Amino acid sequence: MKKVIFDCDNTFGLPNHDVDDGLTLLYLLGVAEIDLLGVTLTYGNSNLEVVKKMTQEFCQKLNLSFDYYARKQAQFLVDQVNRYPGEISLLATGALTNLAQAQTMDPTFFSKVKEIVLMGGVLKPLKVNQTSVNELNFSSDACATEKVLLSQANLTIMNGHMTAQAFFSKSDLANFLTKINKIHSVDSSWVKLILENWIKWNKVHFDFAGFCNWDMTTAVYLEHPELFSAENYYLAPKQPELKQGKINIVEHSAHLVKMPDQLMNIIEFNRLAIDRMSKGIAKGERSNQ
Repeated sequence: MKKVIFDCDNTFGLPNHDVDDGLTLLYLLGVAEIDLLGVTLTYGNSNLEVVKKMTQEFCQKLNLSFDYYARKQAQFLVDQVNRYPGEISLLATGALTNLAQAQTMDPTFFSKVKEIVLMGGVLKPLKVNQTSVNELNFSSDACATEKVLLSQANLTIMNGHMTAQAFFSKSDLANFLTKINKIHSVDSSWVKLILENWIKWNKVHFDFAGFCNWDMTTAVYLEHPELFSAENYYLAPKQPELKQGKINIVEHSAHLVKMPDQLMNIIEFNRLAIDRMSKGIAKGERSNQ
C-alpha cells in the first residue's frame, strides 16, 4: 500500500478553470493500492479560498470522503512525514508554497519523503496546438519552487511539454461518462456538464476537441512509471527564471532529477485514467449505501 499526500489547487467545477486536479484526485481515490493520507490545498488555478470552496463542492456533489486541509497544510505535511519517514509519496500540482513551508518548519523534511512528483515547469516556450501557453505552477511561487527543486529529494518533474501529450478527447469523455452512468447514486450530469464545458473552452482557445490532462500524469506515473520515458537531467544550482516557470538545466550538478520527455502510450494512459476515476467516483456510491 502506497502512502500518498496530494498537494493541489483544485478548481474542478469553476467555470473556465482547469479540471485536472479534480480528475487526478479521483484517480488516486480509485487505486486500491493507494492510501491517500490527505489533500493539502494550495493556489495557482485560483486563490486558496476558491480552491477550498471548489473542493468542498467536489466532495458534496460526488459524496466523497477524504481529508483535506486549507489551513496548517505545512504542519500536516511535517507531521505525516515524521510519522511515516521514508514511506510517503508526495504529488504536487500547484504552487509549491506548502512544501517550502514544511522545509522551513522541519529542515529535514525533504530527506524523509520517499519521493516527490511535481507537475510544472518548462524547458523552452510552451505551445499547445501551436498556441503559446504561460507556465503556471512553478511560476506561482518561484522562491518555493527553487527550494523544492534544489532540495535533493527523490524528485520527478512532469513538465509542461510532456504533460501536454496527455490529451483527453471527446471520445474519452464519452467512455468515461458511460462508465459512471452505471453508478446509480452519482450525479453524472454534473460531471458531464463540467467536462463538456471545459472541452468547449479548449475548443475556443486551442482549437481541439478535448483537453490536456496535465496533472493526471503525476498519479499515473506513481502507479505505472513504465508508461513514461526515463530521462534524467541535472538542474542548475541557481534557478533565476522560475518566475516564468523555466527550469535551467546543466551538463552536471549535484541536483539530478527524473524528468520524462515522452508519454509512451496515450491509449493505455487514458484507459487507466477512465478506470481509476470511475472507481474513485464509485467510492461515493459505497459511502452512500
